Amino acid sequence: MINETIRTQILDGCLRDYPKYLAGNYRGYYITIESAPGEYIIKVNASTPGDPNNQQLNVFLNQYSALDNPVSKIQTYMYMCVIWIPEPQLEAEIPEILNRTICPILDYLSQHNYISGCDKCGNASETLNCCEIDGGYHFQCRNCTNALPNYTQTVKIDTKPAKSNFIAGLVGALLGSLIGCAAWVLIYKLGYIAGIAGAITAICAMKGYELLGGRLDKKGVVGSVVIMLIMIYVSNKVAWTWDAYDSLKDYGWSFAEIFQELNYIIEESDLMGGYITDLVIGYILTIVASFKSIAAAFRAS
Repeated sequence: MINETIRTQILDGCLRDYPKYLAGNYRGYYITIESAPGEYIIKVNASTPGDPNNQQLNVFLNQYSALDNPVSKIQTYMYMCVIWIPEPQLEAEIPEILNRTICPILDYLSQHNYISGCDKCGNASETLNCCEIDGGYHFQCRNCTNALPNYTQTVKIDTKPAKSNFIAGLVGALLGSLIGCAAWVLIYKLGYIAGIAGAITAICAMKGYELLGGRLDKKGVVGSVVIMLIMIYVSNKVAWTWDAYDSLKDYGWSFAEIFQELNYIIEESDLMGGYITDLVIGYILTIVASFKSIAAAFRAS
């Protein structure tokens, strides 16, 4: 529905992206965010025995919508509330506006002991499915979703994500990381060690895993990070091999031979300290530059 970088900033990346909506569980509440012409429709499943028909919640939301916030309309039901907000003009504003709108509502729900269950019957004892019902998207229990074909057209969507293809994903991560590897070597040839090249390696590895593995789950993030660490080592070795090749090519050495014998060459040249230092600095800069992206991807998985 939106750019992946933007999605990971919305509610800590806990909502899964579908073509027309986001859906998931955040802080214990089932939430959907639908994209409509000129607006977003936010649905939060919530109810409590102390507030029959969510009347008190309705009062709070009406007061909340009157404050200085982007809410344009609210509606409450027995087991759910719906909030409409205008679509932000700039895509970069989407996470801040959605988070600023939703989080105070979740704070109220949590403080007043609302629980999140099926938006039709209130059942909170099982994992819910997200279903398309008459063009809208709803979290409902198994009994309610099984009854839907009796009276409405529906497409049932299991919110439990499918497992990724780990081997294919690793191949994708390896191929994607080659972009970062090339960036590392080119920047090194300019006389620098840049953490941004390591961050590129991490991002491209995770994207490659997702493309060939089907989805980026937790094992995909871990596998991509391992690939990244390996490729940083390879990148540093390729960069040093290139420098050595410039000095030794006139003596009949090929690039492949130097790459294979690099440890022997730098030991004989008394350069092992510099080689290890470059590698350690490279790892440190890579971790610093890529930590935020890796952490966001792990939360989203």
